[in-house]
Amino acid sequence: MNETRLILLHALTPLHVGTGQAVGNVDLPIAREKATGFPIVPASALKGVLRDYFSAQSWATQAFGDTEQAGAWVFTDLRILCLPVRSFFGVFAYATCPLILERLRRHAEAFGITGFENLSVAVDGTQIALTSNSALQRDGKVYLEDLDLEVTQGQQVDAIARAIADKLQLSGDEQSHFTTRFAVVSNDVFTFLSETATEVVARVRLEDDTKTVASGGLWYEEAVPAEAVFYGFVGTTGKEPSLASLQIDQPLQIGGDATIGRGLCKVVITR
Repeated sequence: MNETRLILLHALTPLHVGTGQAVGNVDLPIAREKATGFPIVPASALKGVLRDYFSAQSWATQAFGDTEQAGAWVFTDLRILCLPVRSFFGVFAYATCPLILERLRRHAEAFGITGFENLSVAVDGTQIALTSNSALQRDGKVYLEDLDLEVTQGQQVDAIARAIADKLQLSGDEQSHFTTRFAVVSNDVFTFLSETATEVVARVRLEDDTKTVASGGLWYEEAVPAEAVFYGFVGTTGKEPSLASLQIDQPLQIGGDATIGRGLCKVVITR
């Protein structure tokens, strides 16, 4: 691809991009990677929303394609970067792990995106690495959900948090809010959190006359919590239009449940 951009998706409300099939006790689970089990936003979900957003532009068909031709823009799946997790101190954490950071570094290098050259953090077992001004710890301990984690020294964590905040185009209080809650947990702990720290809510459909639950009108639906951050990439095949046209100045609704306010996301597309 001749031209590439980084895509960051920052969820402003809970995000449900589903698989359309039940898994266990959840009738409508979120989409996850097969190998890791981490939440993802499939490329098709974002591409369809962008196609609708830019539908009035003369170049939309050439960029996104139609039934007769492939589009010039190529999108990847959006992978989880930071998962919001409830914390006893500091309200919640933007949690990530060494595996996610290494994949981000490798993918950014492959797509020619700068700013993520040094993302290495050593965290094992029940350790957690924090920024120097973290709001999450007390007396060397951090409590995420029901996990008791021990703070370890992560010399690169401040730089990593700032690099991500810069790409998210956060500044001032917004950047401070993010960096003071940024945390790196071990791969095993993050895997556990990715399975248990999502939202599962009961949804009901009522009968119009009796206002009681309709037959088959009770189901359980999973969502990624608000404040989650995903990353992905977009590139061109060398044809017009340029990715410079990919300018978004308002939140987009992605995934299901639009009428109950889910899926509102800030979309940042940058180099």
